[in-house]
Amino acid sequence: MSILTTAAPARPAADTLTDWNSLMVAYEAAKAADDDINARFDAAWEACEADKPAEPTIDLALIFGSFPGLCKATRRRLLHSDNLDELQRQILAQKGVTRWERVDRDHERIAELDKVREFRRLLAEAEQRHDLSALDGEWSEAGRRLSEALAALLLAPAPDYVAVRWKLDQLFGTKVTEPVADGGRTIPCWDASLTDAILADMARLGSAV
Repeated sequence: MSILTTAAPARPAADTLTDWNSLMVAYEAAKAADDDINARFDAAWEACEADKPAEPTIDLALIFGSFPGLCKATRRRLLHSDNLDELQRQILAQKGVTRWERVDRDHERIAELDKVREFRRLLAEAEQRHDLSALDGEWSEAGRRLSEALAALLLAPAPDYVAVRWKLDQLFGTKVTEPVADGGRTIPCWDASLTDAILADMARLGSAV
């Protein structure tokens, strides 16, 4: 049987235990803050989703004049990320008769782009009403602090085998090895410094019993 189940737990050094407890307090505070901003962001997101404008009906074939213009990815890019001014410039720069549409329909194409511009304006107003930009920044910062607090604990010397088990659960427990889609459970790939710290814990605690 392994030393984990047969040996009495070593008595942790006072400074190691004090440091661990201090780092755990910081981690729990960071986790509480992260949980809070996640809940507030999710609530704001749901409210914004209910408040945002409906997507306009856009004649993609008229704008792009080709089969690719009919796909969902093209539509999403047009509504949310395409440079509309550049697209309009390209439309106006066309000469003669294209394969799909006459250039004299440019004003109709630009009217379609104006629908997208108005959609983006209304969408930005909805996001501003629900403060999504500020909350997104707060969410990112809380996630960074939580990640740093967790890393500090994982790299710190474990005062006892209970702490080692906590580390192993963070790295390989069910919360991080849940099956995805139709696949089975898999072990995440971690930086070697994290697993090295656990091996060092086992060597140090094993030699103390």
